[in-house]
This record gives sequence, C-alpha cells and structure tokens, in this order.
Amino acid sequence: MRLILGLAVVALGAALFYLYYGKVVPMEKVLQDLYEENTRLIKRLPAGGEEKTQIKEDRTVIRFPSDSIFMPGSTEISNRGKRILDNFANDMKKSGFNYLEVAVYTDRSPIKSNRDRYPTNWELAAARATSIVRYLISRGLPPDKLAAISYGDSRARGTSSADRVVEIRIY
Repeated sequence: MRLILGLAVVALGAALFYLYYGKVVPMEKVLQDLYEENTRLIKRLPAGGEEKTQIKEDRTVIRFPSDSIFMPGSTEISNRGKRILDNFANDMKKSGFNYLEVAVYTDRSPIKSNRDRYPTNWELAAARATSIVRYLISRGLPPDKLAAISYGDSRARGTSSADRVVEIRIY
C-alpha cells in the first residue's frame, strides 16, 4: 500500500512539475514577448504627441484625433494620415498581430456638408472606419484580420474635438 501511495505522490509531483514548467512558464514567456513587442511598436509611432497609446490586458489601443487622419468633414485620408497609416501598416506586417479593429467616433455637431452621403455622424464614422480599413488592406494587411466599427456620436460628450477620434485596437 505504501508503495502505491508513494508512486501516486511521485506521479502527482511529476504532473505538477510538467504543468508548471511545460505550460505555465512558456505562457509567461509568450505574454512577456507580447508586452515587449507592443512596447517596441509604441516607440515607433509617429512623433507629434497627438496619438495616445494604452496597453490593456488583451490589446493595445492607439487613439488619434480624426483631424490627423482625415480632411475635415470628409472620409478622404489626408497626406499626413497616409504617412501615419503607412508607418502603422509596415509595423503591423512585422508584428504578427492576431486581429485589428478600427473604431471611429465623432462629436455631436450636426453634419453640415455631404448630408446627402452622410445624413448622420454614424454614417460618417462608418465611412471613415471603412476608408482606413481599405487603406490598410491596400498596404498589405490581411482583410480577414481587420474590422471597421462606427460609434458615431453615440459616446460623445458634446461638440469637442476630443470626441472626434480614430481608435485602433490591436489584438
């Protein structure tokens, strides 16, 4: 009986050793590598101080003022926005990301121009998010790993430019 109990203790110890060193330690290494890669990518973002980056548990979030990507009141990506997105796309191609969401927010100011194309801020934000996704695809990012999201003015606090944001979430 003692022999069986002793073998069971040894087997349990071996199983715990395997689980810890075979599964837990490698996962910690993966998480550390992911954190280091996110930190490296953040350092490569275009200078200028306008973008804000956060590293959260399951994603990196980069926020840009809409005016740094788009012409005012338009879904056309500006030359400055193209430079920002080109640098971003190049970094993403090297990073091996799993999934990327482009979410666009607007303020509560009523649409003044292009009302026939964009009757509400939601439509404008949706078209802007789609424009960015299409641009990133044209720069070589895989379409099956990208999503466009419109929040329009549903989360805006008012008419502040701080509410007009492009948010890129990297998973």
